[in-house]
Amino acid sequence: MDLAADVADGRIDARRLDPRPVQTKDPADVPVSVVGPDGLGDFVDALAASVSRAIDTETEYEPRGVAARGHVPQLRVISAATRAPDGTERAWVVDVTTHDLAELATALHDGLRVQDLASDAWNANFDDRVIDTHLMEPAIAAGAAVGSLRWWDAQLADALLHQGLTGFGFFHGLAWAAERYLGLRVEGKATTQLSFGANGPLNDRQVAYAAADAVETLWVSDVLRERLQEAGLEEVCRLEQSARPFLDRMERAGLPFDARGWEAELAELAIRRTEVLTQLAELTGGGQGDLFGGGLEPNWNPDSELQARDVLNRFAADRVEAWTLKADGRARPLAPTDSLGASVLAGIGGDICTALLAYRDLSKTLSTYGRTMSEHLWPDGRLHPEYLQVVGTNTGRLASRNPNAQNFTPRLKPYMKAPPGRAFVYSDLSQAELRFATQLASDEGLRAAFIAGHDIHTATAERMFGVQLGGPAGLAALDRPRYEEFRTKAKRINFGILYGQRGAGLSRGLTDAGVPTSRGEADALIEAYLAAYPGIAAWVDERDRSIGHFAATSLDADWPLSLRLGALWPRTDDARRTLRNQQRRHHSAEEVHEAVAAAERAEAIDAGRFAQGPQIDLREVNVAEVAWALSFAAPVVVRSDGAPLSFSSRTPAGRRQQFTFSVDWVLGEAAAVVGCSAKPRPAAVWRRVLQRFELAPPSAPVGGLLRPAVEKVLEQRHLRRAVIDEVGVAMGDADQQFLLQRALHTRVGQMANAYRNAPIQGGVADVMLDAYGRLGEMLARYPTADAVQTVHDSVVIECDEPDAPAIAADVKATLEAAMSHWCPDVPTVADTDIRTSLSETSILTEVG
Repeated sequence: MDLAADVADGRIDARRLDPRPVQTKDPADVPVSVVGPDGLGDFVDALAASVSRAIDTETEYEPRGVAARGHVPQLRVISAATRAPDGTERAWVVDVTTHDLAELATALHDGLRVQDLASDAWNANFDDRVIDTHLMEPAIAAGAAVGSLRWWDAQLADALLHQGLTGFGFFHGLAWAAERYLGLRVEGKATTQLSFGANGPLNDRQVAYAAADAVETLWVSDVLRERLQEAGLEEVCRLEQSARPFLDRMERAGLPFDARGWEAELAELAIRRTEVLTQLAELTGGGQGDLFGGGLEPNWNPDSELQARDVLNRFAADRVEAWTLKADGRARPLAPTDSLGASVLAGIGGDICTALLAYRDLSKTLSTYGRTMSEHLWPDGRLHPEYLQVVGTNTGRLASRNPNAQNFTPRLKPYMKAPPGRAFVYSDLSQAELRFATQLASDEGLRAAFIAGHDIHTATAERMFGVQLGGPAGLAALDRPRYEEFRTKAKRINFGILYGQRGAGLSRGLTDAGVPTSRGEADALIEAYLAAYPGIAAWVDERDRSIGHFAATSLDADWPLSLRLGALWPRTDDARRTLRNQQRRHHSAEEVHEAVAAAERAEAIDAGRFAQGPQIDLREVNVAEVAWALSFAAPVVVRSDGAPLSFSSRTPAGRRQQFTFSVDWVLGEAAAVVGCSAKPRPAAVWRRVLQRFELAPPSAPVGGLLRPAVEKVLEQRHLRRAVIDEVGVAMGDADQQFLLQRALHTRVGQMANAYRNAPIQGGVADVMLDAYGRLGEMLARYPTADAVQTVHDSVVIECDEPDAPAIAADVKATLEAAMSHWCPDVPTVADTDIRTSLSETSILTEVG
């Protein structure tokens, strides 16, 4: 495709080919003041009078990989950019080594507190920690009345604009933002001249660089505020900004961890695993001793479902046939398509299944957690997980890493325990998603059940099945098995319906849970549920119709342009990554273009290194095309103006989850259709591509489907593009675009469940952000209390044991207030208790 010709014809907006704005101002034009002790007053006055300001820090150079966990680099420079009421801008550079720390901290604190105005930053957590650790905390120790600064994190704002876009998985850097939003080429820190040492005066280049960082942050923040307003993201950005300090303090506080106790537990688990393997060997025909003589290894692999099914068919045939008779009405051995999930093994029962379940549990704990937990331990003896806002998930929920504090195994939780004299306050919003869905759907039946304080799953079962479950005359008292069956069905649907659950999924879920249910029965259950809750039914129908309408009216993809992006993006991204690995900085589109052209000239690009795409004469690719390709985090389907084809979902707070379409996925789906087709022309295309790459045609297993075998071949992603290109050559552009459009339509259908659930998960995520902000203010009344963990809809506060009852009451009230703000028509409950560890077995008191 000739993009230049399309631009000349007016078919494509030229601005889309280079999304960077034209540079209209230069940070070097902003006057800079180097702030010495004598100039501190002028600096403070400028901060106090400013209508907007940005602050950045520079730290002393440290070789990579030498810092211990939790180490905060030494502060060397604080730079600021201020804008006066008349619009005048000035940059300020403060070399902290030339100032008394207490005096500087007091001046900075007082100057920034004159107005109720946050300072713009890019990655506020970093700057806040550096200033707190090396300025505020030493000043406090010296008797100064100072505290942490208030920030507006532009990095979070930028992430909100990109949330949900294909390929976007982590925060952008300031240099990227300056190029994208301002058109600036920013100098990086890849040279020793721009490193900041511990001694010696700052040179002119270092001063200019530090000042430019602050000015660029100020200007980028201006653009981002405009973009947020245009996108309707101001309120959700406010929530993210208010939550950030609470989450930052939680990361700093860390989670107490009994490492020695956990090591002892691991040793016991390893012994128990050996015993379970020996038991499995003895139950299934024997085995052989392991290399260390600690037990027997069975003559089959317990990690293999294929071998486990065979073992159960041989050594537990009666139990297997009893389970299959109950599950699908006929006694038979386990088939290759039968899952061996935990619920299935529990349903079959017996010694072998019990041992298999124990083996899986022990193996998962030892492999997933094992001694890796101790590797995350900081010198203070605590774990400090990093919580990721916005970029953690597409829905707005937090994610965490190093370690993942939201996925601890129950075995591990007792070792996350409060130190002597301290306690944990645990609080969790009860059934937050279902309550939020009730609010969104205005369903009176669910609302009435919540108002009455009924067990929601019991109430749902009674409405669906017309039976009485509670009370002395109910099934709970008279027929416990039937009560459990009805309640289990209702519970599965209560939660599953929010995620777009259909009959097939409900059938599998209930059957795995020990309630055998056919597809027809599951379909009838869903119909009964929707009849019982017409508000939910109407809301589900509206969400599904919205997706259907988009699929029918809005799939205006430009396939030649999309395929061009799919071919170009991997090359530009590879060049960008190579440059970054070499120089550890952001590179402009011009630099990436030069690297791409140089690689082509040197014949250094091997087509097999890239995921997809035909050969492109990269010497003919211009800077505008490279900038356009680099504006995407991944190659996606685009419209004729070069913008992504997308749709989005909103929460009541305005959070936007965007849905875009991966070119690679669409190519894979379209190529799979070709590979599975029995029609002569597609079949001929498939054969020619396989012959070109010297591949044997895949075949379906006996009694199985061809599709999985074809998809296995297409895991070699360059084949996907080869198939679609061959379709264009052999069958014509119309057939090629028909196949791609059909694949795109399939992808829209697959996104329906995520679209249905997006405002619910995202809405509850917004509730929790609101709660974090409120909790941060509340905890200011308790100087010795710290938040130490959050998981989805829950928080854990560590405090002095005597303070725990008062804090528990306040935490409960705070969570409920946040939920009630966004969910005013449905009662809110935060289940709250006081405990000594994260384990429920350590609960001391439940708070009413």
